[in-house]
This record gives sequence, C-alpha cells and structure tokens, in this order.
Amino acid sequence: MKSFLIVITCAMIQISVSAQNILKISDTKTSHLVCPDKVNYVQAGDYSIIQAEIVPELSNLIRVKAVQPFDKPTSLTVVCADQIYSFELQYGNDAPITYPIETFDSQKAMTFSGKMMPDYLLKDLCDQVLDKHKVQFRKRKTEKDGIKIRLNSIHLKNDALFFELEITNKTNMAYDVESFNFWITDKKKAKATNVQEYQVFPQYQQNKVQRIPGEVTVREVFVIEKMTIPDQRILKIELNEKALGNTGRKLSFNLKNKDIMKAKSLK
Repeated sequence: MKSFLIVITCAMIQISVSAQNILKISDTKTSHLVCPDKVNYVQAGDYSIIQAEIVPELSNLIRVKAVQPFDKPTSLTVVCADQIYSFELQYGNDAPITYPIETFDSQKAMTFSGKMMPDYLLKDLCDQVLDKHKVQFRKRKTEKDGIKIRLNSIHLKNDALFFELEITNKTNMAYDVESFNFWITDKKKAKATNVQEYQVFPQYQQNKVQRIPGEVTVREVFVIEKMTIPDQRILKIELNEKALGNTGRKLSFNLKNKDIMKAKSLK
C-alpha cells in the first residue's frame, strides 16, 4: 500500500498570521499545543531562541519553550489532521500552559503519493542549504558578457539532490531569466549528429529567480531526483536569457559524476 505524504497547497502562501494565531511562550515554563491527531510536521523559525518538538510519548502534543527572552517574533508551522497551522511566537511571562490547536485558524492540506518529499520539507531543506553560505566547488563555473554562474554546493537528503547555484550580474543591465536547464550529454562531441543527450527536470526550485538586476548576486537551489552519471557523460547546467530573437546571453558549465559523489548530507 502506498504511503501518502501531506502537501501544503498553494494557498499556504496566502496564510497570514492574525492575532488569533499568536502564541506567547516563556523561558520559565513549558507550553504545549494539543492536537486532535498525530502531528506530521513541526518547524520553528529560529531554533536558537525557541525549542519546539513533538512529545515522544504522545504524538499529538507539541512542546514549545523559549530558550531565552527575545524581542523579535519568530514563526512556528505545524501540520496535523490534514491541516496546516502557522503561528507567530512572541515572548511573554504570561504564556499559557496549554493551547488547543483547533482554536486557531488553519489551512486545508492535501495528500499525494510519490517519490519526492512534500514541498514544505523541500523548502525547509533548501533554506538550510542557503543558510550555510559555504562554497564547496570553486572551479565549477563559467562567465560570459558580464554574467557569472557558479555551482556553490551539492547536498543530499534521502533520494533528493540539492544543487545550489550562484549567479552574479556584473553589468548595469538586468538579466531576465528564460530558463535553467539540466542536460545529461556526451563528454566528447566528435560529431554533432552522434551526440545523445536528454533533459533532467528539477522537481523543485526554491526562489524561482526570474530577473537578476544589475550589480546583484542571487542564489538559487534546484532539487533533482538522486542520480549518477555514466562514464563518458556529463551533467550540463545551462542558463538562458530571455531576449528578442535569439540574442540572449547563454551560459553553461559541466559537472562530472565525481562532483555529484561529493554531495554533503542534510540532516
């Protein structure tokens, strides 16, 4: 029997944290969110100032506590009983001990079956990649006409590969992105007619970069299903500019199988 994963619908983007979705927490006592069913997912915005976890003995309880007093609010996302709840966490010594989660606004979640993780997990993992700010590959890059694209890192979680790209526009003219493409192609192209290549389609793109203003650097993460590249073949990463006719700037660089084998694990 196929297992089903909870996916947050697109409407999640429109969820606003109203006054009804504010939780007060304290560092002097522990508060609990009581859910009607097993909790499928918990994610806090800043674990350096709060603790948020499912109680191991009771899978419908979430334990929340401040690590220290804090001024700037942070977030908490919970998925349970086919509903997604988004909270703003504020510090306060008058924090209640218990919060029944059903008294808060929520958004309907949907289910699907498939290989990749739910989008909300992919988003969190991509955020982890971007938060690292570490360059793993310094030579996997190319530059042309004032545009530079570089592979910063590759990470792995279960069956998902996370490719972090950095694009720099060194000109004063904005670069409008037409597409990012991933191709597995022959390493040597003796004759164009003999070249065999096929496109690999990312399952998820974090920032959906469409425009890179002048003198700006952006970072993007693409998630692709786990793969290896056969001998004599390469993975070509391609960036195409949207422009009149066929005048757009086009950049590409290649990765070898040994590069993918260096993928670092995400926790």
